[in-house]
Amino acid sequence: MKKHIISAIAAVSVLPAAAQYNQSISVDGKYVPEVFRLDRINSFPRQVKFSLETNPLSYDGRSVPAAFAPSLLPLPATGWRDTREYSDSRGYLDLGAGSWLNSTLSAGYRFIDDRNTTFGVRLQHNSTSLWKPEVSELMKDTRMYRYDESIGFYGSHDFNGKGRLSGAVDWHIGNFNYYGYNPQWEAFSPENAPEAPTQTLNDISARFSWQSPDRTDEVRWNAGAGVRYFGYRSVYTPGTGAFTGAADDNRIRFLRASGGRETDINLNGGVAFPTSSRSTIGIDMNADILLYPESFYVGGYHPRQPDKYGMVTLTPYYSFSRDRLLVRIGADLDLAFNAGEDGDRYSFLHIAPDIRLDYLAGPVSFYLHALGGSRLNTLAANYERDYYQNPIPGGSRPVYSPLDGSLGVTFGPFSGFSAGADFAFRISRGEYLGGWYQQSLNYLNQVAPGLPESVMENGTESPIRYSYSDSHTCNLSGFSLGLRMAYDLGRIIKLEAKGNYQPQNGTKGYFNGYDRPRWTAAFSAETNPWSTLKLKLSYDYRGVRNIYTVGNYQGGLISNADILVSKRLPDITYLNFGASYGITSNFTVWVQADNLLNRHDELLPGLPQQGVRLAAGFGVTF
Repeated sequence: MKKHIISAIAAVSVLPAAAQYNQSISVDGKYVPEVFRLDRINSFPRQVKFSLETNPLSYDGRSVPAAFAPSLLPLPATGWRDTREYSDSRGYLDLGAGSWLNSTLSAGYRFIDDRNTTFGVRLQHNSTSLWKPEVSELMKDTRMYRYDESIGFYGSHDFNGKGRLSGAVDWHIGNFNYYGYNPQWEAFSPENAPEAPTQTLNDISARFSWQSPDRTDEVRWNAGAGVRYFGYRSVYTPGTGAFTGAADDNRIRFLRASGGRETDINLNGGVAFPTSSRSTIGIDMNADILLYPESFYVGGYHPRQPDKYGMVTLTPYYSFSRDRLLVRIGADLDLAFNAGEDGDRYSFLHIAPDIRLDYLAGPVSFYLHALGGSRLNTLAANYERDYYQNPIPGGSRPVYSPLDGSLGVTFGPFSGFSAGADFAFRISRGEYLGGWYQQSLNYLNQVAPGLPESVMENGTESPIRYSYSDSHTCNLSGFSLGLRMAYDLGRIIKLEAKGNYQPQNGTKGYFNGYDRPRWTAAFSAETNPWSTLKLKLSYDYRGVRNIYTVGNYQGGLISNADILVSKRLPDITYLNFGASYGITSNFTVWVQADNLLNRHDELLPGLPQQGVRLAAGFGVTF
């Protein structure tokens, strides 16, 4: 069965700072019916983290697909969203508050919860509003604020073994400011400095799916449909009265227009024909139609929306198993319609492999995967990488990967010890260079700190001009080496360490977020000395980080040439500690201390983070 995409909002453990998760995961093997269950959501406002594209993770068939990510922030630097826990209770309530007026509220209840039918609601609130970043003397009174509110209804019903119908409706609204605002425009003067711009986002989705019974001797099929609206209230760009036509008014101001709005209509399905008890022929289909409003003007400002476009992916495959060997041989056929800029459309047909070989040799396992395909560049998808992204889509050209391969081995567990190693190689065509919107508000087209001001070409020095646009792309190719070790002695202690080495240098690299770290690592130690007390210490690291953009210059014999340049970002190191105590089987209190090293590093240019954060709260299940 081809890539069943499971977007899961993770339930929390008793440690409230564990974030909820929403990861796309490729799954092979027998189909597990998609059952919409109550998944507890709980994330405490911490630093933003970036998604790492890693090897396939283990999965749980009870996952709840969710098209929105209500997280107020941050997760570990590695293993992005790779831990999930589930509550068997029908209802839960978790409340916490801490420094800088950080707060979180998670609640949910299953109104119906029996063998055939589930129906429930989930709520999530995250906010922060008192921290003042030290960006400049001029903006010293600016506070970072951010509010995220989410509500979702979900349900499923099994029709007497004939199939299961599942569905969910979710709404996430966010309100925040661009707190890293530090105006450095050429015509700027402190007397007319505007306040930090504010923003509102709306993310609304509805989806339904049908899955036939999972019987190896019968034809299996599934079908689904969904729609997702993702939009911003405003988009800003600095300008003067002269720019808008008022030649006698040179005051600096923000030109403001309606933000980007996109609607994604999705259709998907698949059918599998057993050819024997151990082999199957099948085909999967996924179609997306992206709708955008027309382009519009505000004064002299013309934020351009992409053209309406679509893409259909067909994946025929043949799979079989022999003893401990699992093999799937297929191909992705991506058919694009109207994607890319007018005059430079994305090619109609792209082909990529979909080949997987897994060998299970008892406590030792090997895998070899050769994958690829096209990935849509949408507002909703890029929101996962940068909450403070440019509110206008950077472009509609998909990112094409002719090869995304990985080779790995896992060992254990042996007496509680397990380990694994993997090697991955990926080619990406047209990878977008994002993460610059805050800098565009601060510097417009001027040189931001950390970027080169000029370039020498044929003996001539020419100044560089920057647009900080999210529409810039580059082609990437690079590899990743990963290691993981764990030791589990049950309640006594659980240790886990994992890390990746991913060399980065311009177009040489393995894309792992806009900040492109060379090293990522994470370590955690957890103990449960008695049944009601849990303690956890964790450390996360993202090192040798560089964010890339494109500069434009004129010099020597080259005119209007673009060059790829980078800005060094500080390493990220987080040390966190949490403790929870169960007063009763249904009532737990907890404390959490995050970023104990008091680092205020920028996660993306112009976006520093809070230092030490202390919080406490309680959780109730019923």
